[in-house]
Amino acid sequence: MTRAIGAGVLTVVCLGWADGGFGADVGRGFGSEFSVLATARQAGTGGLALEDPWRQGNFVEATSVVLSSGVRWLEFGAQGGAGAGLRIGADGFAFTPTGIAGTSENADGTYAGETGDVKASSWGAHLVGQWTVADGGVWRAAVVGRATGVVQQLSVAQSVGVGADAGVQAQRATGKGEAMTFWCLAGPLGWGADRLFAASVTAGAGWMSRFTGGLFCASEGCALGAEGELLSDKLVHGGAGAVYWFGAPSAAGCTLSLRAGVREASGSAQVTQPRAGIGMLWRSPRGWGLQFDYAIVPLGELGYLHYATLAVRIAPPVEE
Repeated sequence: MTRAIGAGVLTVVCLGWADGGFGADVGRGFGSEFSVLATARQAGTGGLALEDPWRQGNFVEATSVVLSSGVRWLEFGAQGGAGAGLRIGADGFAFTPTGIAGTSENADGTYAGETGDVKASSWGAHLVGQWTVADGGVWRAAVVGRATGVVQQLSVAQSVGVGADAGVQAQRATGKGEAMTFWCLAGPLGWGADRLFAASVTAGAGWMSRFTGGLFCASEGCALGAEGELLSDKLVHGGAGAVYWFGAPSAAGCTLSLRAGVREASGSAQVTQPRAGIGMLWRSPRGWGLQFDYAIVPLGELGYLHYATLAVRIAPPVEE
């Protein structure tokens, strides 16, 4: 399944692709303040979710993102099939800074020292959906949409905002276990001066291959991709990434994944961000599964972002 759609209100409720990309993991999304929200799988591959752009099955998933200073983002959600080519998902997220020192200035604008801790927090929810509108074997296409609600609580005020995003994705099977995926996403969408506009537009492509007889003469696979993002303030972001896995993710047993990527994010604390990650998936013969992923992302003088994602895959009901 697609990662799908993804402050004034947060500055405007949402302002960009969350960590860039468009691929797996419904429930990830837009947001200037929440741009770090992503799974560890996605973060480790340059902001692109490459491994499961047409995710299947039902699961619950929790992600924790921690900046070196102790600032933390948390997200918990679930997704699953709803019949007739429809998948839906929902999640909640929260941003919980700790120990942010307030400062003041003198009448002439010079620094006047600290004034205690600043109280600030943000939380919200996403509701997302993916509808496969065509599946002809070689080609498959889907439309995706997402609604986002965000609340920001400061020490002196509270702001509330909503946003909506929409996009499409397509996949072309090229044979021998290989496939190409293409995506395009616009949002958050708005209306002003008698015209529709989007805060950012993202487009990209990825390639995936599954095969046997790899490095260890067993079931293995790899994927790579790249994308570009144009923000409404004329900034251009982009990313590229790759993943190699040992095992068969859709079969019983263990699968080990190694990830790497890079993200170019002009205007951020670190413009060029090399990234890396690792993951382990275990699946039972009955279809239950447990997956843990980790990724690290440098953020200049702010330190490093550490991503950890834990997912439980739910076995389908046993047919009588």
